[in-house]
Amino acid sequence: MNWLSKFSVALVATTSFASAEPFREITVGVPVSSIAEAETWYLNFLGADTEIIRPFPGVVEFKVAPDTWVQLFEVENQQPSLAVIRFLVDDMEAAQSTRFDRGIDTGKAIEVPGVVTYSEFADPFGNALGLYDLP
Repeated sequence: MNWLSKFSVALVATTSFASAEPFREITVGVPVSSIAEAETWYLNFLGADTEIIRPFPGVVEFKVAPDTWVQLFEVENQQPSLAVIRFLVDDMEAAQSTRFDRGIDTGKAIEVPGVVTYSEFADPFGNALGLYDLP
């Protein structure tokens, strides 16, 4: 057995017994130039039944999935986030139709047969968003 294989076996043996404490929740921060406008837009996008908290002025958080929050925070000279937030939906056509009826264009649905159907768009502040549906 070469030294790399021995090292790999030793590493696996020592790490298999120890594990990091898993994260219990995730919050994704999204910069916006107007917290009031952003709250209105995201509530329209996510739906009126979405859980909301306002921990302090200039910050609004939406619970978008179990243990997952989107946190809007107001900043001066806002630049769009470089991250993309993608939301898994059960039915792409229905999800897009619902948002279209609310005045939100979620882009063209692109299908990769047998893999995914997705769309890409942005919030009014230029932050990249997407919807996707798995087969």
